[in-house]
Amino acid sequence: MPPQKNLSNRADGMLPGSGMREELARRQGLQAYASLARVTGSGNPINDEKATQAIFQIKLNNIGADDKIIALHAGSLLTVDEIATLIGVTVDAIAKTGVVIVSNVTCTTKANTSLEHFQRYLNLNPTRIIRIKVESNEEDQLSESLVLAKYSPVMKLGSQEVIPSNAKRQSDLQTKLVLLDLPNHQLDDQTVFYTNLLAGRTLTLTLFLGAAINTASNLEQMANAIK
Repeated sequence: MPPQKNLSNRADGMLPGSGMREELARRQGLQAYASLARVTGSGNPINDEKATQAIFQIKLNNIGADDKIIALHAGSLLTVDEIATLIGVTVDAIAKTGVVIVSNVTCTTKANTSLEHFQRYLNLNPTRIIRIKVESNEEDQLSESLVLAKYSPVMKLGSQEVIPSNAKRQSDLQTKLVLLDLPNHQLDDQTVFYTNLLAGRTLTLTLFLGAAINTASNLEQMANAIK
């Protein structure tokens, strides 16, 4: 008769009274939970994304006489040619802090970091955008779509289009400002976020950041959770 397995040889850290199947499910859940954090990297539980204090503000200014399509985030794509190939959209430039298009478009951020740093962060840490405050010097800019296009190395994965002016209510007193609540927007290495910036317009986007997959800031918490 073959020797019986020793079922009492439990893994370290198993809860008393739990079986191996229950323990596996518990640990997988802890790992997934530990990797979710606010963009601040605090590791605190996320009870309500809308309570986040994490924001990133981008301001574009088009002083030229022509409209320009600007990619605020290009994911892992490095050039406008790659965007045209993978997304099928011809953008004039990928935004960066400072001069975006000589004699036409400039970009500033209201933060302690550059837009390029923020873009690199998003590529490494997929982040949900739960709300955007959209402001402009002229009301017509609010009728220009904000587009989130998904892609993979082999195919397009669809896009989401939001027109800020469609979210305005008749009771709104501020005609050049819209607050958009977004149910399912995410920026990552497989996303291009772009818009058409009208000539002579400024566009300020304040991104309210929700949950992020930030394994770096949660490595210690994850390790402690599965001990």
